[in-house]
Amino acid sequence: MKAILLAILALFSAEAFSEIEPLGPDEGYVAIALYSKGYSESIVLKGNSFGNKHTFGPLNYSQHIEVIKMPAGTYSWTEVYERTGSLKNGNLLKVYYDLSDDNLTFSVKPGVLNYTGLLMIEKLGSRLQVRQLNRASIILKILEQDHPGYIGKFDVVNGIYPNDHYIDFYLTHALKGGE
Repeated sequence: MKAILLAILALFSAEAFSEIEPLGPDEGYVAIALYSKGYSESIVLKGNSFGNKHTFGPLNYSQHIEVIKMPAGTYSWTEVYERTGSLKNGNLLKVYYDLSDDNLTFSVKPGVLNYTGLLMIEKLGSRLQVRQLNRASIILKILEQDHPGYIGKFDVVNGIYPNDHYIDFYLTHALKGGE
């Protein structure tokens, strides 16, 4: 029983003990945070260079938070889509929501952990509202708990509001002060 408990604990805390992959000269780590209120099969993020595309999902009344390595540059959330119908019945349809005009962007600086806000997707039937929210205190706390190696190893910068000093305040007071 003790061996099973230790195996389960090791599985859930593997990232805390895993080595963080080193960054290349023009790469940064990015904290991606998404929440979908409703079903979103795929959420697409595109960078400013050829082939620099990432797809996240599916999400259904759930959140997704991860840290990934990305080339430095500017990124935009460009689309949300889902498939409906059935290939078997010949009515497979891709419902596509274009976000390219919504200015849902962030920048990635090399050598640091880039905070990119929370992409909030709210769906009601065929209506969709997508916002990029600044939820730094919540996202930083989740990163601190779920991805602890990144916060202490890398400087954290705000990729959506570069002149916002809240992240520095948080890291100085809340993280180091134990609050």
